[in-house]
Amino acid sequence: MQIIVHLGPRSYPIILQNNALGSFPARLGKLFPESKIALVANTTLARLYGPLLALWKKELRFDFLAIPDGEKYKTVDTWNLVVDFLLRKGLDRKSVVVAFGGGVVGDIVGFAASAFLRGIACVQIPTTLLAMVDSSVGGKTGVNHPLGKNLIGAFHQPSLVWMDSAFLKTLPRREFVAGYAELFKYAFVGGRSMFDFVNTHHDRMMAGDHTALLEGIRRSVAIKAAVVASDEKEVSGKRALLNFGHTFAHAIERALGFKGVLHGEAVLFGMRCACDLGMRAGTVPDASRKVYAALLEKVPRAPIGALPDAHVLYGAMFTDKKISGGKLHFVLPAKPGESVVVNDVAEKQVLETLRAVMNLK
Repeated sequence: MQIIVHLGPRSYPIILQNNALGSFPARLGKLFPESKIALVANTTLARLYGPLLALWKKELRFDFLAIPDGEKYKTVDTWNLVVDFLLRKGLDRKSVVVAFGGGVVGDIVGFAASAFLRGIACVQIPTTLLAMVDSSVGGKTGVNHPLGKNLIGAFHQPSLVWMDSAFLKTLPRREFVAGYAELFKYAFVGGRSMFDFVNTHHDRMMAGDHTALLEGIRRSVAIKAAVVASDEKEVSGKRALLNFGHTFAHAIERALGFKGVLHGEAVLFGMRCACDLGMRAGTVPDASRKVYAALLEKVPRAPIGALPDAHVLYGAMFTDKKISGGKLHFVLPAKPGESVVVNDVAEKQVLETLRAVMNLK
């Protein structure tokens, strides 16, 4: 199936399929028949998919780079490794770089493509559930800084997003659950239909039911494609809704030094916090409270390392890029399937939420 992200002359297709891994070279060759190609993966994927990449390389004759695997390597240093590789291999402005991997690979490679020779084409091949339903679509690229998540980056839309659910077969369970957090997120921002779909099919998707999971991915991608088309660079506020749970999540990741917790695991806690804060701030109607409580019971509980006290975690939120005029912006639930952006939440309420949900002092 195909979904289009409508951005005028920069529109691009998202291809979603199952067990069609051999079709990628022909698709890319048709899109870039004369271009020099570089493909970047991480070391884990280079090992898992070595035979597949070797077959692709015979047809596409690309240059290949494997970067270190893990969120802790989502840094300027790793970005520089990619840029240096592109320079050494002699890519030019008509070249294309392919990001083969999860969110970390996609963000770093997309950012490198945005800056290399002031911008070359990029193709995203997401291999994790998180990247499929979220990070590969929309053109947000970047790296982390010790002071915060994704503080250095650029908007750079891909020319193609090519995803195949066959990649999920090699995804560790922990990575799957972390990725599911981003799919679960769309229940809060994707409308009542998505809310009901997640509520109804949660158990099947968590069990890996292929039909339900593929439909969940399709719905998530369609929602994000529509939001990106309406607010590409997060100007009107519509795209900000996709940050549901992320103000909390990014603070958790930073507090843990981007170690010992996956992004999606932090988002799971962030969504719980957002719902709790929505109750305290009054954005959730009384009639919807039981509905949300029932849905939240289905959110997987991920293990997490020791966090600082609530005041320290609250302070960490102020290095997030979603700050404007010195105020924190929270995406909080409203009616089922809908959320709102709120920037006037009292510090006391946020601290109460952190203490209640995260068991902090």
